[in-house]
Amino acid sequence: MSLEVMSQQRGIQNTENRGSKNKGEKLRTILDDSTKTIYGMNTSRYMSKDNFLLGDTAFITLDSSLTNIEKVSPDEKNQFTYQSLGNIGTPINNIFNYYPSTFSISSGINSLNYYYLVSSEAKFYDTRSPYIDLSLFFGGNGRSMVDFVFSRNINKNWNIGFDIHRISADKQISASKAKGDKNINSSLFKLFVYHKSEDEKLTLYSDFVSFRHQILGNGGVDVDYDSLPLNFFTYNDFSTRLKDIENLERRKRLNLFLNYKIIEGLEIYNDFYFKTQQVEYMDENYVENAPYYNDFFLSNISTLDSIKIKSVANRAGVRGLLGDINYNFYANYKNLNYLYTDNLNTNIFNEIYLGGIINFSRKEFDILTDFKLKTTGDYSLLGKLKSKVFEISYYSGLHVPTLFQSSYSGNHFQWDNEFNSSFINTLEAKVKINTNSIMFSPFIRLSSIKDYIYLSNEKNPTQHDEILINNQFGVNLNFNLFNKIINLESRYSYNTVSKSSADIFNIPKHHIYSRLFYNGKWFNNSIPVQFGVNAYLRSEYYGNAYEPSLQAYYVQNNFLLERNLRLNLFYAMQVKNLRVFLKMTHFSQFDKFDGYFVTPYYPAQKKVLDLGIKWYFFN
Repeated sequence: MSLEVMSQQRGIQNTENRGSKNKGEKLRTILDDSTKTIYGMNTSRYMSKDNFLLGDTAFITLDSSLTNIEKVSPDEKNQFTYQSLGNIGTPINNIFNYYPSTFSISSGINSLNYYYLVSSEAKFYDTRSPYIDLSLFFGGNGRSMVDFVFSRNINKNWNIGFDIHRISADKQISASKAKGDKNINSSLFKLFVYHKSEDEKLTLYSDFVSFRHQILGNGGVDVDYDSLPLNFFTYNDFSTRLKDIENLERRKRLNLFLNYKIIEGLEIYNDFYFKTQQVEYMDENYVENAPYYNDFFLSNISTLDSIKIKSVANRAGVRGLLGDINYNFYANYKNLNYLYTDNLNTNIFNEIYLGGIINFSRKEFDILTDFKLKTTGDYSLLGKLKSKVFEISYYSGLHVPTLFQSSYSGNHFQWDNEFNSSFINTLEAKVKINTNSIMFSPFIRLSSIKDYIYLSNEKNPTQHDEILINNQFGVNLNFNLFNKIINLESRYSYNTVSKSSADIFNIPKHHIYSRLFYNGKWFNNSIPVQFGVNAYLRSEYYGNAYEPSLQAYYVQNNFLLERNLRLNLFYAMQVKNLRVFLKMTHFSQFDKFDGYFVTPYYPAQKKVLDLGIKWYFFN
């Protein structure tokens, strides 16, 4: 667990792979010889609302680099520390992180969180002119993604815009036709407005988000784990464990954020959210699918499970900068209610907690304290010390069970549990040694958790009362040759678990990621170019399996995921505001019948050719 907090109004920002920072108003406009305003990369800026609340009020200009542009899916972007169902847009699971993603009580149905949270991130735009960010991905075997961002300033104090994100993917296994047999249909729409008053005392941001994610699944391929490893992968000729099932998740969000500067160093703010989440599982193919299920609680003809969740949250606080100390103290209230298909009464939860962030920042180091305390006694405490050479952090927390872990009612699973809060402790440290051509950074993470809650092999929530320990040791190593023409980025981790954690924390012992690439400029130094290979290697392990009717991953210890090496070749180039990449995904599949499983019963993406475009437009 980590949290990046920077100093308020200092212009200190982590800009890795996100472009350069706008330093002052003189970059807001660029004048040519005829004194006409030219709009472009330096005049279109944004600021994350989360960073703003953490005290970083510096705007960031757009990212124009080619580095990592070829990475599209969540597992690629996160160095394959996630597992998916082998296709873009499918539910994902973090292999190495077993801890709750939020301190506040949540639904716990989160296998699609990545697609919702990343695309709906709140950003304050100051674009001066109309601005469009268009990203297109055309993947082999009927996979595609579209990201369209439009923003424009009405005047220097008001900005409006919208985001559209689309994912569409055909089935990669057991498709009934060559094209158009859909596996994923996902769309997210966000409408936003940002305002900064003339005297710069009032900041207002509001957005509305609508998210719809449809999975037309099949339960994975029908293989017996006793027959592993498979000698060949037939993909479309595989028989599947389920037929014609559907997961559908809808979310909506309304956010209103206000921040007012009373005096220099003292500001007050209010952050209001109204959210809905509706999750459905449908299976009307009873005749063929019945043998897959163990129980039928509601109907033995078809399955139409749903859960509807509504929540209202409001955070009010004071924040500011006193000398070298950035502070943020707040109170958070949340009301959450949910209703299952067969229930007549709505279940209601209310939650109140206090929190604060204190960041002492000097040129040589930063010291951070982040704490939260609920009226129930659950707490979250993070301490971090960071310098140019090393970073060390300690996290401790008591986390209440999610709604999904506590209560569930569906056609194939039902439970009502009274679990204790999980007690988590994590110590992380890393050292960073930099020279002109080498970056060497060893790291360590020591983690323990008591009263851990997980989905067992029987697909029911289970609480383990012993202390479970997971330790990770590794190193990041980057180097470049010939004045950064040849570059290598790599990360290796070695993971161990205690005896009490065996068969619960299932993670690969060895995990390696490398990116070896050429970086240069062609055609009279006018066209930036990168090409190279992304390599991913992990050792064998019993990876978590996926249950479609619960839309969740669960622990299993029968289906062994073999060691695998994946190589992706890529070529990327840039012409002014246009960037293009071409990628051979899973180039290491030299035999068309070769393959491996990324999740039990779900084969990895086979070899395909992918094309991507990212284009900025300015008025």
